[in-house]
Amino acid sequence: MDQDHASQSKITRDFMGGDRHVGGRANQQDNLACLTTPDMRRQFLVVADGVGGHWGGEMAAQAVIETAKKMFPASLDELGRPAEFLRAFCTQAGLEIQLRAAQEGEQAYATVVALLTDGARAYWAHVGDSRLYCFRDDVLLHQTQDHSLVQSLFEQGQITAEERATHPDRNKVLFALGMANGVQPTLGEMTLTPDLKFLLCTDGFWTQVGVPEMPAILSAADLDFAASVWVRQAARRGGSQSDNIALALWRPPTRTQKGWSLFR
Repeated sequence: MDQDHASQSKITRDFMGGDRHVGGRANQQDNLACLTTPDMRRQFLVVADGVGGHWGGEMAAQAVIETAKKMFPASLDELGRPAEFLRAFCTQAGLEIQLRAAQEGEQAYATVVALLTDGARAYWAHVGDSRLYCFRDDVLLHQTQDHSLVQSLFEQGQITAEERATHPDRNKVLFALGMANGVQPTLGEMTLTPDLKFLLCTDGFWTQVGVPEMPAILSAADLDFAASVWVRQAARRGGSQSDNIALALWRPPTRTQKGWSLFR
């Protein structure tokens, strides 16, 4: 490994990292990407959870990640506005899933949560029950609300917050990429400050790891290593029936690199 690449890899671990685990399943239907521009001014983190048969779920999640890699940052530069980029990303990923599924005569879908940072603000989008958590130090500032049946029942007052965790339909999502008529992601954004941190994950993670544990994960010296440890911890807690797990982490850099700064 050359010195420049080694240096960039270490810096990336300082502020961005991720990993996944198959859990107790026969195949892996969760996927993720942690992308950055060469100057590291902008990052794009994506976590996807495939829904479908063995082939369909794996394909759907892979299609989301491949779409992210194709579109970032070129499409962001073309569209200019982060919200438009996130909508276009979700639309294109959904179309790609539909195309691949039709070619195989299969049904396939994927949930997604994505975070885009540009040095001044953070923007996110989600579809389904993959989640984003935003912390200021140890305090939870924001959590995305699932597009799921149990979340809908809770909002309607038909079940309690505690009943969501054990409801028999807790795994049913209302919206996912790849649905015939397309879906509109839920978007959010906020100004970045040095004390903000973000955690993105699939349901295989958030069902096993509590919110109070998350700040410590985001404070680890090496985020790639922390992600590796905690996806395995989630799998261990889930036991032999553990779901697939994917986790991505982001926080402000701990240092300013020559020629760029996170906060302008």
